[in-house]
Amino acid sequence: MSGATNCPETPRQKMIGMMYLVLTAMLALNVSAAIMNGYAQVEESLHSTIEATLESNNDSYATFEQALAKNPEKTQEWYDKAMEVKRISEEFNTYVQNFKDEMIAISEGKNAQPGMKLKDLDKQDDTNVPQQYAIEEGHAAILKQKIHEYRDAMISITGDSRALDEELRKTFQTPSGVNASEDSISWEESVFHEMPMCACITVLTKLQNDIRHSEGRAVRYLLTQTDAGDLRVNKFNAYVIPSSRTVV
Repeated sequence: MSGATNCPETPRQKMIGMMYLVLTAMLALNVSAAIMNGYAQVEESLHSTIEATLESNNDSYATFEQALAKNPEKTQEWYDKAMEVKRISEEFNTYVQNFKDEMIAISEGKNAQPGMKLKDLDKQDDTNVPQQYAIEEGHAAILKQKIHEYRDAMISITGDSRALDEELRKTFQTPSGVNASEDSISWEESVFHEMPMCACITVLTKLQNDIRHSEGRAVRYLLTQTDAGDLRVNKFNAYVIPSSRTVV
């Protein structure tokens, strides 16, 4: 079935990830205007990737709808799983967006608007709000828990694919970090403790990109399962079959 092919991480996504790592390393030295601009460019690229991924995902759902209309008996089970993937992905993405919007609202004050991108913020170097909202108020711990819940829910739906299982575990991990003194710190602290808004917003947008990418991978995998048990014919040979085995 067309549209059910695997979709590994693209060179563009790898490039964005590498840019983010470089900017994070530079951030430890100085929060300059150039670094904040670099984060804004990375975040803008992530938004472009998210939009493209959403379009691809919608195509996959449309293909599923067509398959269900043609053969509901064979497709219904996998379609229901795809709808569950869509539901939990949308729910988690909305939570992450609200997380960003609430931090921006606190930092920007009356100038804040829902859905603002990093390039539109006046206080990109604000390190107080991430510390307050994420660490002190405990929202980062809740986010970490939701990352694990989303990962486990996706694995439970697509558990028959070892490759997808490994990809989900790798993508949605929350490892501990180290501080300037090389002491071990929690994932929450490594992402939000004394970090400026430009870094935190980019991390959250990257998480949204991971959600949409994993959603698409899961749906395409489920599409392949709708005809996984079919007998496929890819070669024909001609044979003479006699009507009788007795020759007079």
